[in-house]
Amino acid sequence: MPLFDYSFNIDLLTLLVIIGLSVLLGFALRSRQLKKKKRQIAELEKDMMQAHAEILEIQKEYCDLESRVKDLSIPVISMKHGPTEEEKQKEEPPGKAGRRGNRPTRTA
Repeated sequence: MPLFDYSFNIDLLTLLVIIGLSVLLGFALRSRQLKKKKRQIAELEKDMMQAHAEILEIQKEYCDLESRVKDLSIPVISMKHGPTEEEKQKEEPPGKAGRRGNRPTRTA
């Protein structure tokens, strides 16, 4: 003799409606996930294309520089020099140079 006896009656129309709603809900959730993934993929592809374009631009500049170096008789690329020592001393305040020379040395 069972302690609990539940009888559950569902007609066929209610069962079909529940199945149909669950299918539509599952389809909606999955399509939302796919849209999100496609958007992420498109963004990553855009970033990769930008990175490749930058690499190609740098490669072009490198090839141009290499061709200029081959044309030169001296294979040294001239570089802009920074300010000379005299210009640096002119920019520093007069008391600062004296303090640097008179630093005490630490001995243990």
